Amino acid sequence: MRKNYYPTVFFILLFFSVIFSLKAQQEKSINQLQQSVVWNSNSLKEKQFHEGLAGTYFGKHKQFFILAGGSYFPEEKPWQGGKKEFSKTVFVFETSADGKFSVVYQGEDLPEAIAEGTYVSLPEGLLCIGGQTPNGVSSKTFLISYDNKKIKITNFPELPIAVKSAAATSIESEVYVTGGQTFDGNSSQQFIKLDVNNPEKGWQKLPNYPKNVSGATAVAQQDGEEISVFVFGGRSRNNADITTFYSNVYQFKPSKNQWIAKRDIQNSKGNLPLAVSTATKIGASSILLFGGDTGLIFNKVEKAINDGDTELRNELWKNHQGFEKEILVYNTITDEWFTLGKADNTIAVASIFYNTQNQDIYIAGGEQKPGIRSSLITKLSISKGEGFGWLNYAVLGLYFIGMLWLGFFFMKNNKNTEDYFKGGGRIPWWAVGVSIFATMLSAITFISIPAKTYATDWRMLMFNMTIILAVPIIIRFFLPFFLRFKLDTAYQYLEIRFNRPIRWIASTFFTFFMISRIAIVLFLPSLALNIVTGFNIYYAILIMSFVTIIYSISGGMEAVVWGDVIQGFILVGGAIAALVVMITGIKGGISEFWNTTMTFNKLNTFDFRFDFSQPVFWVVVFGGLANTLISYTSDQSVVQRYMSTVNEKATAKSIWLNGIVSVPVSILFFLLGTGLFAFYKSNPEQMSITDPNIDSIFPQFIVSQMPTGLSGLLIASIFAAAMSTLSSNINSVSAVITSDFYKTLFKNTSFKKQMTVARWSGVIIGLLGTGMAIVLATWNIASLWDQFNTFLGLLTSGLGALFILGIFFPRVGSIAAFIGLITGVIILYLVKSHTELSFLLYGLIGMISNIIIAFIFSLFIPNQKGIESITWKTRKK
Repeated sequence: MRKNYYPTVFFILLFFSVIFSLKAQQEKSINQLQQSVVWNSNSLKEKQFHEGLAGTYFGKHKQFFILAGGSYFPEEKPWQGGKKEFSKTVFVFETSADGKFSVVYQGEDLPEAIAEGTYVSLPEGLLCIGGQTPNGVSSKTFLISYDNKKIKITNFPELPIAVKSAAATSIESEVYVTGGQTFDGNSSQQFIKLDVNNPEKGWQKLPNYPKNVSGATAVAQQDGEEISVFVFGGRSRNNADITTFYSNVYQFKPSKNQWIAKRDIQNSKGNLPLAVSTATKIGASSILLFGGDTGLIFNKVEKAINDGDTELRNELWKNHQGFEKEILVYNTITDEWFTLGKADNTIAVASIFYNTQNQDIYIAGGEQKPGIRSSLITKLSISKGEGFGWLNYAVLGLYFIGMLWLGFFFMKNNKNTEDYFKGGGRIPWWAVGVSIFATMLSAITFISIPAKTYATDWRMLMFNMTIILAVPIIIRFFLPFFLRFKLDTAYQYLEIRFNRPIRWIASTFFTFFMISRIAIVLFLPSLALNIVTGFNIYYAILIMSFVTIIYSISGGMEAVVWGDVIQGFILVGGAIAALVVMITGIKGGISEFWNTTMTFNKLNTFDFRFDFSQPVFWVVVFGGLANTLISYTSDQSVVQRYMSTVNEKATAKSIWLNGIVSVPVSILFFLLGTGLFAFYKSNPEQMSITDPNIDSIFPQFIVSQMPTGLSGLLIASIFAAAMSTLSSNINSVSAVITSDFYKTLFKNTSFKKQMTVARWSGVIIGLLGTGMAIVLATWNIASLWDQFNTFLGLLTSGLGALFILGIFFPRVGSIAAFIGLITGVIILYLVKSHTELSFLLYGLIGMISNIIIAFIFSLFIPNQKGIESITWKTRKK
């Protein structure tokens, strides 16, 4: 057996060992399509509070649950003349492996007996805000923490207005408090925030809440653009005889510093006024709302009291049927409601904690109906049913087998590195054009652009359209340098123009970027598949990595390019099929799709504000043009395709084909995002509420809404998007390592040794990217498309600048270029760390700063090489 085939054989064995071990894993996976509600309860088991507590502070510090304060009726009920008592006790619980709670600490540690305050769980402990004491309404704010089996109370700034029954939530270190009932029984419009990392600033006043309110519920959740504060319902009496209960929902957007009215609370019967309900965020863009009082009986009790009818009042209290049982879901992006289900028992008006790690919701004690407290800590879990199915897995498996066969088919053509890296000039121009298109259209595009468009609008479209502006520049000014001078890699030009260290630095930057890119495009589809099917994320990373490495190192550039062609057709065909299913699934079809799109401004494309922290027109156009030039002039995975055609004319045609095809395909993917919004606006109950990030919205649609088999093909297209990019990255880095490092260090080596280095370098780079992808699997990245472009700007803007300096600035020598490169990276890092500028501008800023600094230094340190080697000036001559 030839040694050059050892890497291939090695990875074939590894791949099939993973496949054989996958069966047991699949049997344990959770394949979800349906959502249901599961309740588990554990008694507090405290004799003093045998009927439980209401109005407690409840949250988690480290691994411990803390429950503090609250009120109870130790003797008679309210209708029997019983008196409400307040507690100053703090309970600390821990959970066992089977989920049971046990008390590990109990003590009267609160400064005073208190209930009906609001609270926020923070990493430092449980922040308690306001409340009712035996002496009146409190303005106290304090933090409860539990360390070394001791309770610690830390005081924070007092509220500007003492309130009880306020609503609170937090965004990172900032705590927001809304409304609340004051000492005179009236409700407040107070809206304030406290930065717990800078408590010396005290509570800061924000725009008043639109209504006087108490008993509202506040939740912080992502709205597609930023994390906002959502406030639901509440009530207000304010000198009236009868309390008004609200169904209103308002959103506070921190970036705009204003309140926005949203759709009222809805249940299966319509608008639902609701106060003292329980709510929590769940998943990427959903909020659960349950329990609470509609005010129907409450208002009758008030009227009986006003009429002096004590008997009717007591009868109404005594026979109260309990609070709301329906569990409602609100989506912050589509602004739609649906009913998830109904609890078997009455849900207590209670304290709540949401565990972001496993998305379990814990409800402590609470009032089940007037005067009746619960002594249970209840866990609410959202479970999922099965979904993906064997037929879809079979389609996915056939796709992987086809890619492996492709690598073996072209293996016979690789007789030297010219064949392996350039396809021996045998690849037609149209295939190269499709290959460039498929390489740039990665899984990041296939998943994240529909997700961003679903969540926002079309402002990012112009970022993709800049390819049309860039194509003439690339063909006119850059292409000749890569073809006429017979370069092995793009970075060989930098050695001719500057020196070898500059070439090596550029090659190193590119290698690091490719490893990062490989990691992200491996991780993104694997994460999507894990979320929507339960398929183990690590197995997905490994299988996709192994298959790509095998066919890349086996078939070389020909396998990569023709694989890209196949994958490109799968990508576009799958996207069109998905769009058709979306539109036909909307109630009202294409007309309703259009109406929804227009009503909610989802096609908004041009934003001419001068806010360079947002994707306004200037940001996306100039940032997009810079990033496109960087990718198409200094990215070896693209430049390598220029060298794979017959001649310069054919390459120019392939670049134009890529640019022309990119325009309608970009529009298609933006339409997918708009279609997702319209579909879930029309069918809110079809949304999976537990998906932890918005990036999974399109894969979730594929699995839950597409026909069996076709959904498998579309999931395969996500893998295809990733693998077309991966194969290009592996092959291009292999070329860089072989040509820019190995061949320059070891002269006159045989083709056989060069092929060995080429194949094993591909294996090593693939493994490094795979390892980083596994590391990424433990991170929480809000938008991987943003993260990808951050990598692009930080690591590659300097590469684009080097080629521009080399071609257009003959005065700039190697020393000035090197100073510009390093300084540009430092400037870009400072911009990223200390400004609010959009990440879309990173490539532009890095490139321009690099060029300016290098040119300035060239005035003092001119080019010492003595020649204007391969610059635009000499080329024209």
